Parts: sequence; C-alpha cells; structure tokens
Amino acid sequence: MTKASHMKNNDNLPRPNHLRRSVLSLSLHAALAGVAFSGNSAHAQQGGPATDDKTLTTVTVSGTAIAETATGKVDGYVAKRSASATKTDTPLIETPQSVSVVTADQIEAQGSTSLREVLGYTPGVGIQGNGYRDADNIVLRGFSVDNSSIRRDGLRSPSNTFTGTQEPFGLERVDVLRGAASLLYGAAEPGGIVNLVTKRPTAETLHEISVEAGSYQRKQVTGDFGGALNEDGSLTYRFTALKRNSNTFIDFVPDNRLYVAPALTWKPSADTSITLLAQYQKSRYNRQWGVAPEGSLLYNPNGILPPGRNLGEPTDKKEDTHKNIAVLISHKLNEQTSLNFAARHSDALMHWNYAGRDSLLDDLRTLTRFAVQRMEHVKAWTVDAYLQSDFNTGALAHKVVVGVDGSDADNRRLRAYQFIAPLDLFAPVYGAKPYGDDGSDGYRRKERLVGVYAQDQIKVDQRWVAVVGARHDDVKYRNSDYFVTDWSEEKNSATTGSAGLVYLADGGVAPYVSYSQSFQPQSDSDRLGNRFKPTKGTQYEAGVRYQPPGSNTLLSAALYQLTQSNVLSPDPVDTDYSVQLGEVRARGLELEARTDISRALRLITSYTYTDAKITKASAADQASVGSRQPNTPRNMASAWADYQFSALGLPGLRLGGGVRYVGSTVSSGENYHVPAYTVVDAGLNFQQAHWKYALNVKNLADRSYLAECGSGYCNYGDPRQVLVTATYHW
Repeated sequence: MTKASHMKNNDNLPRPNHLRRSVLSLSLHAALAGVAFSGNSAHAQQGGPATDDKTLTTVTVSGTAIAETATGKVDGYVAKRSASATKTDTPLIETPQSVSVVTADQIEAQGSTSLREVLGYTPGVGIQGNGYRDADNIVLRGFSVDNSSIRRDGLRSPSNTFTGTQEPFGLERVDVLRGAASLLYGAAEPGGIVNLVTKRPTAETLHEISVEAGSYQRKQVTGDFGGALNEDGSLTYRFTALKRNSNTFIDFVPDNRLYVAPALTWKPSADTSITLLAQYQKSRYNRQWGVAPEGSLLYNPNGILPPGRNLGEPTDKKEDTHKNIAVLISHKLNEQTSLNFAARHSDALMHWNYAGRDSLLDDLRTLTRFAVQRMEHVKAWTVDAYLQSDFNTGALAHKVVVGVDGSDADNRRLRAYQFIAPLDLFAPVYGAKPYGDDGSDGYRRKERLVGVYAQDQIKVDQRWVAVVGARHDDVKYRNSDYFVTDWSEEKNSATTGSAGLVYLADGGVAPYVSYSQSFQPQSDSDRLGNRFKPTKGTQYEAGVRYQPPGSNTLLSAALYQLTQSNVLSPDPVDTDYSVQLGEVRARGLELEARTDISRALRLITSYTYTDAKITKASAADQASVGSRQPNTPRNMASAWADYQFSALGLPGLRLGGGVRYVGSTVSSGENYHVPAYTVVDAGLNFQQAHWKYALNVKNLADRSYLAECGSGYCNYGDPRQVLVTATYHW
C-alpha cells in the first residue's frame, strides 16, 4: 500500500536517502489504513504564512508497506498470521488453538544455533537429550516430539531421530502448534506440531554475507541472496548457504556443517505461483552419551565428572547427508476457489562409527562399552494437495479446505556390534580398538500414510469464528530383515477431528475454546498376536488473545487438558509383552507476551505450568500411576528484551538480554530428580551503513547445570558460549 508525502525543501527536513525511513516510521495503524500524509509550506516562526515569495521545489517520497503473510518475513518478533493451525493464511487472533511463532529476526537477535535454542523462549516447550546434538529432541506439553511431529513447509519429515538436525539459518520462521493436531497433519505425537518455514524467494533485492567466530574454535560463513531475475518480477530467487567448522564443549565432538538451499519462484500470472525449494546439508558431529549420574547428579566417592567428558573414542565419527527438493504450487481457479499442491522428495543418509556406554561397574568409575558401525538411510516422498473455497451462505462466511496428503518412505538400518575396552571415567585412556564380533542386525521398513481431511472456517457477523473438521487416515507398514527378505505387514487406521470457537470482542480481545484429537501408529503386537492400535490424543483447551488495535502487541493465555490413551503398559500375564491399558494426562497453563513497547523496545515473555503424569497403567505397573512425565518441569519462565539507543543518538545500537528458568524434572528410566536452573543470555548488535556487527553470549554467568537425566546417564547444559558476527549487506 503506497504512502506519499509532498514536502517543501528546507534544511530541517531529512536528506532524501533517509526520507523513506522517516515515512515508514509512521504508526502501524496509519500504515494499515493507508493514510496519506502531507506537509504544508514552511511557516514563519510566529506561526503565520511564509512571506518568502520564492517557490520551493516539491519533493515526493514513496514507500511500500509489505503486508504480512503466513509464510513470509516478519519485521521484529510479533507475527500476527499463521497457516500452521488451519492451512489457510489466518490471523492468529482468529485461531482457536495455541500457536507461537519464532521469527527470523528473533533467531538472529538471539544467535540461535539449533532448533532447541530457537524454541528456548517459547511457552510449553522443553528439551530432551541435550547432549544428543544429532537430533532435534524436544518436549511439548509433557510429550516427546520426534520427527513425526516436525514438519518442513507443512510436509512430513520422514527422516528418523538418527539422521540429523535442522539448520536454523535456513528458516524464515518456526511455528509451534501446541496440542493434539492430527486434523491437518495426520500421524503425530499429542504434544503438537513444529512447522519449519523455509526462506522463500523475495522480490526485494537481498545481498548479505556474514562471517562468525566463537567459542570452541567456531568458524562460520553464511550468505543469503535474493531478488527478481526479470524486469516484470515474475521470476524471483533465493540462495542461502552456510559453511561451519566448530568444536563443542564435549571432548572430540565437532559441529561441522555445509548447507546450501537454492529456491526459485515463477508467477506466470496473478493467479498462479510455482516455487521450487532445494536443500543440501552435510553435517559431521557425534552423539554425546552423557556422563554417569554418579559423579554428576549423585555422589561419587571418586569425585565429580567433568561436563565435557566423552565416553566414546576420539575416532568416533558421525556424518549425515540430507538432500531434498520440493515444489509448492498455488493456482486460483476462480474468484472463490484455489488449488494448492506441495510435494517433496527427500534422501537422508547417515554413517556412524562409535563406542557406546554399557554399564557402570561397582567401583563407580569403570564403564563397560561396546562398539558399533551403523548405517541409516531414509528415502521418502511426501505430498499434500487441497482445494480452498471461500464463499457465503446467508450471514455465514465460509473458508473450506478439502484435501488429501500422504507419504511413502523406505527406511533401512544396518548395525554391526563389536567389543571394546572399558573406560575409566575419572582417568580416561583413549585409543581402544574394537575387537571380536558380537553380531549384527538390520531391517527394512516401508511406511505408507494416506489421509483425507476437510475443514470449514466459519465467520459470523465479524464476531464469531468457528473451525470444525474431520480426517481419516490409513497407515501401512511393511517390515523385513535387512539380510533376508521376508516382509510382514501391519495396517492401522484412525479417524480424528477438531472443533473450535473464537469470539472477536471489541478492543482486540478474543477468547476461544477448542477440542482436538491426534493419533500415532504403534508397531508390534501383544502376547496373543493382536496388532496394537494407534495411541490417541484428546485435548480440551480454553484461552484468550489480546491484540490492541493499531499496536504491534500480541498477548495470549491458554488452559488445557491433554490425554494420551492406548499407551503401552506391561502385560500382567507376561511382562515380556505389553498391553494398551496405559494413559498419560497433562494439564497446564501457558502465558505469552510479544510486543514492541515502542519503536526502540521489544519484549518477549512467557510462563508455563505443566502437570503431566501417568494416570492409568496395567496391574503389573500400578506403581507408576501418578508418576510425572520425564523431562517435563512443572514451571518454566522466560523473558527477552532488547533496546535500540535512538534516544541517545545511537540508532544503530541495540542491546538485548534474556533469562530462562527451568524447574526441576524427573529423569526418564530412573527416579532421579534433576534440579532447576536459570540461564542468562545477552546480545549486542551495531549497524552502520552496509555493516552490522553482533555479539551473542549464551549462559552469560557460565552456570553449570544438568539439562536432563535418563537411564544411566545425565547431560550437562552448555557452558558459556560467545559468538561474534560481522555482516555486510548491499
């Protein structure tokens, strides 16, 4: 929407190359309303008309305020639209379920280097397996979220937890849809969906190169380029690339990566858009197996284990390579109906040689180990196609989505085991060589998931928004030994739905209620050979959002109850088998505030209360009833703010700081209580002309803490890390 200003020249006006910045500094309310503004001729000091009869030259300045979209760039930290909850470009205030959006500006300002760091200031999100740097393991509302619940541009990520992590530099935004959400996404854990939105081609010219250095010999260079390739702007591109070499605080564990992501968009007409997204990512790091609880969380007469102690060998090596290409097509069939199609082919290959932990001997210092050579290979197609139709029936305005999605994946795993010498945790001597042959195993697993869904967003009198939908899925697994082809087949099906209602009150207040379901297929069978049913998630949620008109503020609060049924529990007849008599229930409160208090001050705050525990179990496991979910603190809180020093004459200087509190948790597999911790982060950046310099410090006070513990291990959180970045843009 174009704004114009006609101003007479005089010495008090900004220089021409600064006029556009001045125009765009008008209030957001004026920008959205498209209000034109003008300046009159200069007046005399007494307030009367100018007496100078010279005619001054009129200067016209134009700027374009780009409307926010559900997948495009967001200026600042406050996104107001998302498609992750509805698959339509919908204002968050009209969405009857909890959604948080982490923007690229926030990722950059906080210097986030992993998906877990990206989500560190988001309510409802916990971390799991902090030392497992080869996987994006997180917890949403008390439930573990693996790759089945992580989407890239709305499409399933069929790779498994061993085949690598996502690169934050390649993301435009991260949408977190909390709670049961199978209606539009199919099989998923009940905690929610994390949708990663790839950086897309841009019509605006973008040229940016950065170099970065930091703790643990970190060296990184990145590039981000985009713009139009022809005169009419119908062909645009984006090219994003990263190269990193780094160590970590863990001995012998690198963090090396090459990431290349070209993208191209063609708009042959106003009704059609075709985007190609390609990605190549090669990483080398390793899995840190943690340190023993005895010597970290628990007392050990031998002393305290160093946080960076490696239980493997310096020669351990893990490499993964991801290659994928996607096409996104949107075509408007007529004024009411559009067709949307997305498909991705992905190939993830991982090779891993490592020495893994086995058990700690009675001397509490000698760890037995085993050596493994491992290969994981996942090739997959994922597809999503839907029609969106906007129409009215009387006083009801409908936005209907009807679609089909699916994925077809081929998983291959091969492992060979050997023996390796034990390790003295307190006086390690590395260099042990694998010996003997303890056997090998492997499998092939073919997965085919197909779902059909329908959803209707109904708006009544610009006051009420109802969202209702239903879905049916069919899932088929075929399993075979890796060495001997002998296919067995498993089939599952599930029907899920959701319903929600929002009231758009005056003043930007929007209370809502919703009901939603999810399902996750289960492999294997019970003692009698009956295939397990999918687990089922059921959620009730009530909340409210507040978005003051004309402001860049979004406040939200949500209360929920989320229950997962059909959970496996030991069979009372034979505990080597399982029965589906278990149930886990989470109840909680989530608060979030995102606001630009002024042009200079930006703020993000959140608070999370989660009561997640086992509520039902078989007769053989009644002792577990009432136990808390692992790695799920009851209380979490965070706040981040940054301030631009324009008032002090330093508009290019911005200082930020944040604090994250994570309450005590219960370990997985053992009844350890992991203490609470608080971490402080800081960021400073200075921009002048074409250059931008940034300093980010994680864990500013160098607090030593345990991020989580499991069966026989504990993982320390990262100590202080310093990142220095210089960026040149033109």
